[in-house]
Amino acid sequence: MKRALMLLMLAALVNADFLIERVDVVISDIQSDGSARVHESIKFVMFGNYSNSLYDSGIPSNELSYWSGITALKDVKFHVNPAKVDIRDFRLRPQPRTKCNPIQGICHGELVLDYMAYPSYNNSSVADPDTGLIKVEKYKPRTNRYSINPAALSFTTTPEGNIILEDTVFLTIELPSESVLLDLNPAPADVSLKLPAHVGSLLWSDIVLVKFTLIFDVEDSIDKEVSDFFSSIIIWIAQLLSGPGGLPVMLLLAAIIGSCFYIIMAKRRGEE
Repeated sequence: MKRALMLLMLAALVNADFLIERVDVVISDIQSDGSARVHESIKFVMFGNYSNSLYDSGIPSNELSYWSGITALKDVKFHVNPAKVDIRDFRLRPQPRTKCNPIQGICHGELVLDYMAYPSYNNSSVADPDTGLIKVEKYKPRTNRYSINPAALSFTTTPEGNIILEDTVFLTIELPSESVLLDLNPAPADVSLKLPAHVGSLLWSDIVLVKFTLIFDVEDSIDKEVSDFFSSIIIWIAQLLSGPGGLPVMLLLAAIIGSCFYIIMAKRRGEE
């Protein structure tokens, strides 16, 4: 019996052993182009000196594939689907070990992931409608309708494709401050809403997201609409001037401005 116990302790010392403690996925800063900011915190427990040593040696590494390989944990990954989302500005920050117990050989580690998730563009300025975390539709003037794209999320799923959030996995979606929530299914536990409603954020855990639905509207202010209109004119003029016909247009504008100036000066001289 003592010999078997010693063998188990030795195995813990020489083999890497990791266990998920908590996974937090936060989607925020949702934009009108369907892009959003994603923050992930993946916490786990390490058992044995070898696991702790592997973790320490990997601290300088910002390669997610490295961490997925050494921990062999299914949740050490992007929790968005790279086939449906264009991941940009990715940053991975391994945190120093904490809550270490030298007697038990246990420590806690954490990987922090930050990135932007965009829809995919197929050699054009128009996004692929099946991509992106959030689908955006110009519902009516000054109003955009936003809806979640469950296929762009990457969690454990049922055979029917519904998302499973275990009791250690937490999904938070922060809605724009000016948004109006129109449809939600399923609602987070202990949350009762009368729709439409203004909601700051929603948190799901320990739930199966059957036919996951999240729809909300955002209405732009008139000031923003006017500002966007003039910005588009400025961008159009800049693109026109920088194109092949830019020089003739500039000469034409100069001639028009010069003619107007000449007419004004001639009129003034006539009045004198």
